[in-house]
Amino acid sequence: MDNDLLAQLREVNPNLDIKDISDPAFERYGRNLPQYDASEMITRTKAIVPETDRVAYETSVEALEEPSALNTALIQEVFGGMDTQIGWCYGQNSALNGLEYHRGSEVNVCITDTVFLVAHVQDVEFGDEIRFDTTKVEAFYAPEGSVVEFAPWNMHLAPINVRNGEPFCTLVYLPRGTNERLPFEVPQTGENRLLRAVNKWMMAHPSLERMIEFGVYPGLVGDNIVVNPI
Repeated sequence: MDNDLLAQLREVNPNLDIKDISDPAFERYGRNLPQYDASEMITRTKAIVPETDRVAYETSVEALEEPSALNTALIQEVFGGMDTQIGWCYGQNSALNGLEYHRGSEVNVCITDTVFLVAHVQDVEFGDEIRFDTTKVEAFYAPEGSVVEFAPWNMHLAPINVRNGEPFCTLVYLPRGTNERLPFEVPQTGENRLLRAVNKWMMAHPSLERMIEFGVYPGLVGDNIVVNPI
């Protein structure tokens, strides 16, 4: 744990109780997996990750899916041998903006220091309207090299960069096909209103007009949480 960096993050974000990813509080949302060595994939990724001033996500990247000790271990030991895609999320981000969840675990490998904003599906209010109170979101700092499993009940969206002007990058391991375009339509009732892609249920903050124009349900209530970088 980088106590100095975490202390700096807390200092510039006094309204957020930012915890380290190793804190037992994260067990409500998933698992920190310190037994896995990410160094090979960090070197591979840093050599090829593009630059961008926005958030970019690709579901499956051939160069990342080439065999490695970490890839084999995660696919066999976390996903139980399921067909697993390896993509990445990278760029610049400071805000919550929305929350998504999947029917299955997601593993993020932190190529850079990262902050995750997470929540629990159990705290969603399902009814005539679907609502989630953003005061129930928690913030966790994950240093470079962290391997983090988000459980199926974990809600999350894009990671957040820690240092001003420096991008974040995480590898994203998911059951293959997740986040691809839906090949069918469902009645827009109940939880179906959140289904935006294969194995992807999502809500947006009402301030994200572009997301809502693309059909994302505006279910977040409260502030759109912003994390200040150091």
